Amino acid sequence: MVLKAPPVFRAVEAIWQEAGEGAPKPHTILMTPQGRPLNQKRVAELARFPHLVIICGHYEGMDERVRHLVDEEISIGDYILTGGELPAMVLVDATARYVPGVLGEDASVEDDSFSDGLLEYPHYTRPPEFRGLKVPEVLLSGDHERIRLWRRQQSLKRTLERRPDLLFKATLSDEDRRLLTSEDIQ
Repeated sequence: MVLKAPPVFRAVEAIWQEAGEGAPKPHTILMTPQGRPLNQKRVAELARFPHLVIICGHYEGMDERVRHLVDEEISIGDYILTGGELPAMVLVDATARYVPGVLGEDASVEDDSFSDGLLEYPHYTRPPEFRGLKVPEVLLSGDHERIRLWRRQQSLKRTLERRPDLLFKATLSDEDRRLLTSEDIQ
């Protein structure tokens, strides 16, 4: 089953016209496993567009001519789903996090995994001990500099353990290199 080009063209062009005369054409994306892999950097870039149009197929996709409508093609991974609806929702959710007011604090996205190319540090909340599992003492210390260093160290180590491919691509500071080999921040 392949979606026909004429209805897709009519739908997308109608959306473009709604943008208004003289307004820039909305950035148009085709969700496809053949597209460029979506990553955090691209999500942040897409969030800067005032309008996005997302086209997604189902089953076999759509008539090849639909590609003439799009500014870019995006994939959410190297696997196949029955349709592009879920990838479109992933794109919308990831991008919406960058829209002011969507998260409680706009700075929240700055510490997320992948925002600086690394995985995020571990998080803890109350109580300070649960079933013998304790919150690290440094987080209870109130020493903001030690907490910052601990978080960075944990981010680096977690990335090394779980996604070394990310660490090898990251630009590390001298402090980062020291933190990777140090055990002193407890």
